Amino acid sequence: MTTKLEKFFNAESFCVVGASTTENKPGNVVAYNFVHSFPGKTYLVNPKGGELFGNKLYKSVLEIEDKIEAACIIVPARFTPQMLEQCGKKGIKNIIVTTGGFSEIGDEGKVLQQQMLQIMKDYNINVVGPNCLGLYSPALGYDTMFLPDSRLKRPKNGSVSIFTQSGAFGAAFIDQLSRLGSGQWVSKFISYGNASDINETDSLEYVGQDPDTRLILIYLEDFKEGRRFMNLAREISLKKPIMGIKANRTETGAKAGASHTAALSSNDAIVDDLLRDAGIIRVITWDQLEDCVLAFGTQPLPLGDRVAIITDGGGAGVMASDMVSDCNLKLAEFSPEIQNKLDQTFPSFYATENPVDITGSATAEDYRIALETVYDDPNVDSIVNLCVAVIPDLDIDEYINITKELAKRKEKPIATSLIGGEEAVFATKELLKEDIPVFDSPGRAVRALGMLSDYSKYLRKNGIDPKSILVEE
Repeated sequence: MTTKLEKFFNAESFCVVGASTTENKPGNVVAYNFVHSFPGKTYLVNPKGGELFGNKLYKSVLEIEDKIEAACIIVPARFTPQMLEQCGKKGIKNIIVTTGGFSEIGDEGKVLQQQMLQIMKDYNINVVGPNCLGLYSPALGYDTMFLPDSRLKRPKNGSVSIFTQSGAFGAAFIDQLSRLGSGQWVSKFISYGNASDINETDSLEYVGQDPDTRLILIYLEDFKEGRRFMNLAREISLKKPIMGIKANRTETGAKAGASHTAALSSNDAIVDDLLRDAGIIRVITWDQLEDCVLAFGTQPLPLGDRVAIITDGGGAGVMASDMVSDCNLKLAEFSPEIQNKLDQTFPSFYATENPVDITGSATAEDYRIALETVYDDPNVDSIVNLCVAVIPDLDIDEYINITKELAKRKEKPIATSLIGGEEAVFATKELLKEDIPVFDSPGRAVRALGMLSDYSKYLRKNGIDPKSILVEE
């Protein structure tokens, strides 16, 4: 079945209505994006006419003789209905309206949005927006994000698709992903704003069917089609992991949402149950979404909830052990053969039961032996690799190489956390260059494994083998 958003992302011709000759103006940025990246035909419209980026500026979309499959309207709100009607007369059926100043600002804006809705109905137009960033796909050269690259860095092509009600949240998270590791993360980005037409359910339907999407991240403030959304999520989550922030959790948040995208609040306890039942892993904070990208974007799913912890600092091991319980995980009990090997290999003052503490005397070789030994234990489903990087005998370069080699095996998930000063920062940067999941605290490392385990449990509960789900490259 063809979804509404397919018609946007598959368009072979695109028109920017409100293309501007003023550098860094929204209409200038979007025009630049399409002229320089979009493989199809780009048309630019500005009532003054002229030329921009070597392309003719048409005074009206009605002057263009060729067929246009999709358009972006970037004009002040009061002119938007007029431009939308011109697009309708031209036969353009798929339109992104990035401009704000509609239902989110009150009665005056509601009138304008109502005018838009009538025109959309009259001409059978699909609309993303208004009050949004629109759509982005690096592989398709599709980019209606009107913030210049000097302010908003774009991630490269990857397997993560994101849809969001909040444009500002989406922009900031997109920028953050561009700086995370290799920056190769995003397949599709959808910012739908006021959701006058295309909403969270349409977005989920599209990325759920998209063969290039393996992980779905969402930011929601309310639901336009709650029942349909949950039914779709229940189906899609058995094939692809879905993680999301559902805002409006509190009365204070609900008031903020109402003034932001005209969102309505809902009973959060009910929402929480519905999300869980639909297989959506709910996250609360911004850093958890980034952790989802690192964990699900790079690691295999664990086949169970048994965790091994390797550390050179007892306190870090205790912190991680506390989080194991909080994240519905268990400390693994090593098999007799593995426990015997650890006991015979390490000196008596090392703690060889889980968590394995190789103390402040640890060397990189100690880490290699401990990590490889527990990795091979059939009683271990995932591993937390903790390093307090200030100990004297640890060759940090060798430690980095050992961690990289273990990460390449892709048989079990492993999460690393480095704690300390310059060497910890250095090692973190080196590992992230190769998209190896490394976190700034033991708790975040454990929590990342917990999210992977939660998804595996959900799959098994529904009769799906976690090995059948490919979430990492």
